[in-house]
Amino acid sequence: MSRNGTRTTARPGRTSADAPTGAPVAPGRVPLAGHAPRLHRDALRFVREQRHHGPVTKIYIGPRPVHVVNSGELVRDLLTAQARAFDKGAMFDALRVPLGDGLITAAGDRHLRHRRTMQPAFHHDRIARYARVMSERSLACAAAWEPGTPRDLVPEIHRLTLDILLRTLFADPQDPELRTAVKGWLGVKYRSMRLALSPLHAWAERLPLLPGWRPPDAGPLRRLVAVQHRIIGAYRADGRDRGDLLSMLLLAGGPENALTDTEVTDELITLFLAGTGTVSASLAWALYEISRRPGVQRLLHDELDTVLAGRPPAFEDVPALVRTRQVLTETLRLHPPSWLLMRRAVRPVTLGGVRLAPGAEVFFSPYALHHDPQLYEDPEHFAPDRWPLHAATKPPRHTYLPFGAGSRLCIGEDFAWTELILAVAAFTARRRLEPVASTPVRTLVGTVLRPDRLPLTAHARPS
Repeated sequence: MSRNGTRTTARPGRTSADAPTGAPVAPGRVPLAGHAPRLHRDALRFVREQRHHGPVTKIYIGPRPVHVVNSGELVRDLLTAQARAFDKGAMFDALRVPLGDGLITAAGDRHLRHRRTMQPAFHHDRIARYARVMSERSLACAAAWEPGTPRDLVPEIHRLTLDILLRTLFADPQDPELRTAVKGWLGVKYRSMRLALSPLHAWAERLPLLPGWRPPDAGPLRRLVAVQHRIIGAYRADGRDRGDLLSMLLLAGGPENALTDTEVTDELITLFLAGTGTVSASLAWALYEISRRPGVQRLLHDELDTVLAGRPPAFEDVPALVRTRQVLTETLRLHPPSWLLMRRAVRPVTLGGVRLAPGAEVFFSPYALHHDPQLYEDPEHFAPDRWPLHAATKPPRHTYLPFGAGSRLCIGEDFAWTELILAVAAFTARRRLEPVASTPVRTLVGTVLRPDRLPLTAHARPS
């Protein structure tokens, strides 16, 4: 077995002749609620344990049966070879109310058209422009941290990633109504994963008038959409390319395939989700792991001293910051932001010998794959050197899924990597980080995996 996720021995397989047509039901099901209590009690342990019951298992969220795929080979089959047999699942039904119908929630031809239309906004030369904002704002945030002063970086990082996102989405991000609307919407969207895993939500699909059931509040989305329509109207009247992501969305596709105002607002909201929760959680976990390992910090400092030589990090430095990327690659393995992903069969399909009818729900967990000892040696251990420096940029796609895979691979993956590398460089180049020993850090399991707090102290390094 190699340390980078490529196995040297395969798991025993089944032939089509002796494969069952149904999946075993995972232990722990209770009446009415199904497996939801176990998921709510310790979701990460629950998804890790599924591999002990088979490559595909069945769980219940209330009355709703769900097939859980626990094998890297079958996840690859689900996301690539048989991808056309599946679309988005229950979580995305719940997300559609607070998030609209952008790339994250869109299905079928709509998803493919929007992805092709949006791709130019994430080309290399555009990310180079955005990188200047990423570096400047990260350096400004780090500079405000007084040496020797303990600080909880979680709220700081949330503000930083939102600031970067607004400054890359909009040439003039200072509209006070925009910031207020975005913050109001962010408070609602974190409920979406809880809804998807709620037995009450599942029962409400069968009993729509179930007492006590309340769908997500659509008010924050309506307010955000109204502000965005006003901004889009001003952009269309002006007609210029302002160098920001919104300009690219409005110019993309040409006259024949241009996005409507409603489609543009849906995609902006998709970017708000991906560019805040995912990136902020990943940056927080990276600084957490770095702060606890003096040896890792020394290697990073050596690299940053050599590559940057005292100047601010820039887009051109990203390829040379190989150890920084190595640390981030391991951070995203140990703490993948998207811990649980969902699909729904749209036609009859067989997966791992299990026959799925149209409408069958499927879960798979990047977190469980990343913590599988048959895929990663000593998986609970933070070991950046498990990724050879030349391989840290190309982890195995079917067993390393922080940004998804296949046609649903995150369109902003290169944007996120650039932001994370530049931000880590900004926070660590001139500082030695230490955890505040008396304050434990817990993992919050929601739409993303994030730390509940990040109390650190920064000590100045010699210039």
